[in-house]
Amino acid sequence: MKQRPSGPEPLSPQHIEIGRFLAARRAEVTPGQVGLPDAGTRRTPGLRREEVALLAGVSVSWYTWIEQGRAENVSGEVLDAIARTLRLPESQRVYLRQLAGVDASYTAREQITDPESFRPFVDNWGSYPAYIADRQWNIVVANVAAEALLGIQDSDNLLWELFTSTDTPARHPRWDTDAQEAVARFRGQAVNHLEEPRMKTLLRQLTHESPEFARLWELREVAEDACGPALLHHPHTGELHFKRTTLDFTDRIALRLTVFHPIAGSGTAEALKNLRLPLTARDASALEVAA
Repeated sequence: MKQRPSGPEPLSPQHIEIGRFLAARRAEVTPGQVGLPDAGTRRTPGLRREEVALLAGVSVSWYTWIEQGRAENVSGEVLDAIARTLRLPESQRVYLRQLAGVDASYTAREQITDPESFRPFVDNWGSYPAYIADRQWNIVVANVAAEALLGIQDSDNLLWELFTSTDTPARHPRWDTDAQEAVARFRGQAVNHLEEPRMKTLLRQLTHESPEFARLWELREVAEDACGPALLHHPHTGELHFKRTTLDFTDRIALRLTVFHPIAGSGTAEALKNLRLPLTARDASALEVAA
C-alpha cells in the first residue's frame, strides 16, 4: 500500500486547481526554453518540479505542496516567480493569483491601437449619451449625443473638461455637486493606480490648473462609480434627467463604458427625440457635407 504524502490535506478546490493548472503549464515548457540542458527523452513532457522550484527560487518541498494543493498562504511574489519560470502570459498570471486569493490586477494595460473599433459600443445607444474612457478618464470614443450634451469628444479628458472648460457649468445645473461627486468617484476608481506615471501627471496638472479640483482632491472623499443620477442642461430642451451607468471592460484593457439612460416620466426621452441628433458620427459627417 502506498504511503500518503506528508504535509497537510488539500485546502480547497481553488488550491487544488492551482496545482492542476501549474502541472498542466509545466508540461508545456521544455528545458531548452528556460535555459536548461536537454538531457534527451523524458518519461513525462515538460519540466520537473525540481527544475521549476530552482528557477523560481523556492524550495522543492514548497513547490511540491503548491502543486498538490497543500500550500497555505502562497504569496503573490512566489506565484509571479513561478509564472515567469513557466513563461505564463499576463492573463494566466492573473488567473493564478485569483485562485490564490491575492491581488490579481494586471501589471500593464494593453495599448489601444484602434480606438475606432470600440465605436459601435457607443453608437448603438443612439440618442442616449455614451462614451468609453480609460483609467485616467481620457475619452477613447464618444457618441454624438455625448458630444452634444456633455461637450466631450474623442481624446478629451473628463476631469479636465469638468474643471477647466468655461462651457461646462452651463451643461451641469448642479456643477458644484457634480464636481465633488466626480472627484470622489475618480479617487475610488484610481486607488490602486495613483503611482502610475500617467495618473501622477494628470493629477499634478489638474491640481495646478484648477484650485477647485485641488481642494476637492484633498478632501479624500470616495464614492462608488457604477451608477447614479445625472442632471444635464441643453439650451434647446432645458433640463435632462438621466441615470448614469458604468460598466467595466476586462482589466486587461482597463476601459469603462458609461451610458446615460433617460429617467422614465421625466420627459427626457421625448426631449432627446426632439433634438434630432444624428445617430452616429458618420451620420453627423454626412449632414455637414450636405450642408
